[in-house]
Amino acid sequence: MKEDHHRFILDQIQKRAGKPTQHTFLDSYLGNDHPRYAINNMAMRTIAREFMRAHAQLSSEEFSQLLTSLLHGESGTEKMMAGFLLDYSRLDQRKFKPKLFDDWLNELKGWAEIDTLCTGKYARSEIPAQWQAWEPLLKKFSKSKNIGKRRASLVFLCAPTRYTQATELADTAFENILRVSGEREVLITKAISWLLRSMIKLYRKEVMSFVKEHAASLPAIAVRETRTKLSTGVKGKRNTI
Repeated sequence: MKEDHHRFILDQIQKRAGKPTQHTFLDSYLGNDHPRYAINNMAMRTIAREFMRAHAQLSSEEFSQLLTSLLHGESGTEKMMAGFLLDYSRLDQRKFKPKLFDDWLNELKGWAEIDTLCTGKYARSEIPAQWQAWEPLLKKFSKSKNIGKRRASLVFLCAPTRYTQATELADTAFENILRVSGEREVLITKAISWLLRSMIKLYRKEVMSFVKEHAASLPAIAVRETRTKLSTGVKGKRNTI
């Protein structure tokens, strides 16, 4: 069944985009050489929304099997579709075991594929709801040799910390940031900045104290953008802190 659903979704993509291609500039920008279809995110979301509406009966097990199939797909477009489907899934369909992400992330490379899977409504609702399973998994990702998983250990927490105030979320976010703070790959430095800025709404005082204490060891871009967001409300204006 999962293969039939995967095939149907791929057919919908191909009807709109034709054959997959590769492009040196996009390979460099997206951080991988996976073939991709010429289809924009709005069209991808339309396919995902319509599919999930028509397949509301899918169980969490059937849904997770479909995601596994897509994430093991040949093109980056198929891999990214998994993240869009997650956004349009029902809460009960998201109740699969979080450890599946450990396998899924092995199939992804570059910020676009990782972030499409690791941010959004799933992370916002299920990481706080299934925290006992997610806490050790996020710490494991932060220690992984796979840089994509280390990025995931940060971006997975952007939505939860933006919308849920819980000490355990903030503590894990700060711990994971410190664990990778010595890295200077943009895949990590920008993720640190994104997570710290996401936390400001609900954890403003904690973020201010954290940045003040660890400024010397954090990536300069993360310190600069976080301080700017703290002082101006956006990341692009000159800060006064």
